[in-house]
Formats: sequence, C-alpha cells, structure tokens
Amino acid sequence: MQTAEVRMSDEDFGQRLKDMRLWLDGRQFEPSVFTYFYLDPGMMVRVSFDSDDQAEAFADEFGGSLINVPNAANRTLRPPAPMAAE
Repeated sequence: MQTAEVRMSDEDFGQRLKDMRLWLDGRQFEPSVFTYFYLDPGMMVRVSFDSDDQAEAFADEFGGSLINVPNAANRTLRPPAPMAAE
C-alpha cells in the first residue's frame, strides 16, 4: 500500500476534492483510504492505494508527494499537548 499526500489552501478545498473524485472515477482508481485534515493554514488530503503506480499517478496529478509511513492515511493529526502550568 502506498499513500499520496496533497496540501492545499482552504479556498481551493471543495473544488480540488471534486477534481480528485472526477480524476479517480475517470481512471477507475479505487483508493483504499481517502482522508483529509485541517491545517493552520490550509488542508491536507491523504489517499492510500493498493497500487503504488496509482498512488504515484495521483500525487503527480495533484502536486502531492508519496509518503512511506505505515497506515499514514489512518493517523490523526493532533495539536501539541498544552504545556503544564507552573
């Protein structure tokens, strides 16, 4: 399994998701996981594929990168823990 990661602005998010879905459907690619995360600023989409070639094509098409972290698309991004009061 290979995961592609794409970062984008908040303003582009809805249209970019639509473009991704149309692109995936047009190629009959079926990702195993499709998740998105809110960043400050922007958004990040992580899409995992059973095929390395499909992940690479997706990353190339949408200006993303491949990440080689086991189960990366299933991880939750968490803000840092607050510091203890002194």
